[in-house]
Amino acid sequence: MKDVAERAGVSTATVSYVLNGTGSVTAATRQRVLQVVAELEYQPNHAARSMRSRSRTLGLILPYGTAGLSTPTLAELVAGLTEAAANHGYYLLLAGDPVQSERLVATSLARTGRVDGFVLLDLRVDDERSAHLTAAGILHVGVGAPALGNACPGLSFDLTGGALIATRSLRTLGHRRIALINLPSELTDSDLLYQGFAKALTETGEEVAPSLIVEAGTSQDDGLAAMQELLAQPEGPTAVLAASDELAFGAMHALRDAGIEVGRDVALIGCGDVPLAAHTHPPLTTLRAPRRALGAALAHTLIALVEQQPLPSFTPLPLQLIVRKTTCPLPE
Repeated sequence: MKDVAERAGVSTATVSYVLNGTGSVTAATRQRVLQVVAELEYQPNHAARSMRSRSRTLGLILPYGTAGLSTPTLAELVAGLTEAAANHGYYLLLAGDPVQSERLVATSLARTGRVDGFVLLDLRVDDERSAHLTAAGILHVGVGAPALGNACPGLSFDLTGGALIATRSLRTLGHRRIALINLPSELTDSDLLYQGFAKALTETGEEVAPSLIVEAGTSQDDGLAAMQELLAQPEGPTAVLAASDELAFGAMHALRDAGIEVGRDVALIGCGDVPLAAHTHPPLTTLRAPRRALGAALAHTLIALVEQQPLPSFTPLPLQLIVRKTTCPLPE
């Protein structure tokens, strides 16, 4: 801050006023200070600030363009976050911006002192958001499996165990050509799903067929396109594990459009157990994910970071196979 003040020709108090949006500073002075801040790539040490005072508020950055809280999976996660935060005397602030990136929104909020730490959704391999926040001294945790390239704690479900259970159940029904519609490989959770899927196949001596593994996006349209890709093969799958219910819903549409009856001709399992899963036609067999419990665990971990306490122990939360009508024995 002293370096910024010297180059801008102002006092350190003026620099503080500009960064925190307090005090009375002329527009010209403000612009001059911000220009020097950009030139020096100055970032306040938020970790040191938090030792002096806390806002008792946690932040969750919503990526612009998502369905937001209308998505059941996010709504349940937020409910768990809010409840656990409130039990510790903290609030939850939701933020997003159509122009600024997630990391810039987080940095701007941290500068105001209104947020003590952040939760990042969909943790990625070598996550640039996490690297940026770590360099700026901003505390954060991520939703997703931990990764070597990320400095923040990552909390997730036991996707490996869930995929293992689901794939084993399909094998028990007699299926051998089992496909996986997976999440984007940039997400840390993607590899966990693949590990469980592959283990269930190789534990009985079978090889994983690369042609039966499709990397998709996260929407129903992505699931539809992935299923169409699988159906275009000379010999398609008799069973499919989709990495989310959204992907499974899209796969169901593709199968229906192709005249294939789900739950009779092809078995299908989703992941998540969103409310709609029980009401599709036919009702979707899926892996139930305790999203509210994950939200609570995220809050506990982030609050421990803020209060400089030992991090609570965390074991990936187990998934439960909910059998409905989209799974069936291998057709004779």
